[in-house]
Amino acid sequence: MSIMKVESSFRPGVKSPSAARGLLQLVYDTAVKYNKKACYPNLQPDDLYTPSINIALGCEYIADLKTQFGGLNEAIAASYNGGEDNAARWLSHTNPKDPGIFASEVGFAETKNYVFKVMTYYRVYRDLYDENLVKR
Repeated sequence: MSIMKVESSFRPGVKSPSAARGLLQLVYDTAVKYNKKACYPNLQPDDLYTPSINIALGCEYIADLKTQFGGLNEAIAASYNGGEDNAARWLSHTNPKDPGIFASEVGFAETKNYVFKVMTYYRVYRDLYDENLVKR
């Protein structure tokens, strides 16, 4: 939810200059990597504006990032914005795998700012809702 807030402010019709679309601002090439797993085998670029499709694809992508980065939320966010290879490189400089140390290793100012925004919203949503998204 926090990535969606930062990416689109919950506006499903947004398109970025880099052709990222929808709530989770997915580019078509990334979406195609997850379309079969998300049960959308005939995916078209404009389908990314449909919230249910965008969210299903985004969830598959984020689940993949979660596996790659061992559940370290800061690395997942950095990867989502700055690329998986970059996030892996920044993570390799972080020992122990501490979220605060990782954030200081992020090499792109835009991505570092993105990580801070996502994590701020993550903490807010975690305080407001339980794991089933029921308001506390």
